[in-house]
Amino acid sequence: MATVFCECGHKLWSEFWWGGSKHLWVFLDDEKSSETYAQQVASCPECGEQVKHDRRGARGQNLGAS
Repeated sequence: MATVFCECGHKLWSEFWWGGSKHLWVFLDDEKSSETYAQQVASCPECGEQVKHDRRGARGQNLGAS
């Protein structure tokens, strides 16, 4: 589990889930004031950019330990 930030600054929560035969990064909205708070998202609720995980974190942002 990790807190990650989109390039626009929107706060997301990331978890590593087992999905059938492989592991998947799942992103959830972690901004309490957002309409999609605590819901799984495929794109940033604020700017609309697709969220994905790479070695540097969500869309290249640093991971913050939770």
